[in-house]
Amino acid sequence: RTRVNSMRNDKKWQRKDSIHTELRCNIDPDILKRNVDAKIFFEDDQVKDNGSIFCKRDNFDSLRREIPTSKFNGIHIKMEDDCPQGGDDVRLCLLKTLGAHSMRSLPCVSCFQSLPIYDKYPLVDGIFFLSSLPRQGVPSVHLLFDGRPFYIEVICVACLWSNWECRHCGDESFVGRSLILGTLYTFDVISIPQCCTPLCHSCNSPIAVSPQLINYIKMGNYSLIHEPLTCSACGSTRDHLSRKVTHYNINRQSHPSALMVMETTVSMTSPKLGTDGNIIDASIS
Repeated sequence: RTRVNSMRNDKKWQRKDSIHTELRCNIDPDILKRNVDAKIFFEDDQVKDNGSIFCKRDNFDSLRREIPTSKFNGIHIKMEDDCPQGGDDVRLCLLKTLGAHSMRSLPCVSCFQSLPIYDKYPLVDGIFFLSSLPRQGVPSVHLLFDGRPFYIEVICVACLWSNWECRHCGDESFVGRSLILGTLYTFDVISIPQCCTPLCHSCNSPIAVSPQLINYIKMGNYSLIHEPLTCSACGSTRDHLSRKVTHYNINRQSHPSALMVMETTVSMTSPKLGTDGNIIDASIS
């Protein structure tokens, strides 16, 4: 029915295309077909128990052993959202891609420790992140972000809470303790510090980078790490600002809370000496 003298503006504004800011799965159709033909999904024991191939987290002991008690909260660890429209799209996209490749766990890019993947937040005892660089010994699984394929990679919490030092200049500006555990970062977190002149990934020649671009990255625009740059020596065009783990010396150290627990355990189980040098029984009755 046509309305006369209507005050409503019937103009329809075109919706903004959000494809360049959306995280999407990038699953090979052959893999999906192979999974369907296998018909072993519902025969898996873990699927029968949990409804998926991913683990169900029973406790947070693995995280408590690595981080201080003061950091064990919803600010430093990604927890399940109170409402379904929270960050569930990221979780579903990530788990769908990993599940299609039958990835129940992924190795840490630093220490290669196998980290189980959980079906709820926190998804892993560390962080997921996207990188354009393939890591040796790490399975190649991709996600689409900004219309480009990126590798899904993971760093364990023990390596994140270690001291990272640049092999070339000794810079220690990488602070993994500031990252939220159990979630996905859509940029290469290893490449956050831009302390040294970047080198070409093809010929290892220095790359000329404008100071303005480096300043933007240092101000928090970490997506610019994946900005394509052209090497003047060999002509290779790619994101040369991305760095490898071998760029750093990683010194793993226990956090103060863990050391305190260890010292308390030792003091309760080891014998003590009295003022006269005799051993005092330290057993607890």
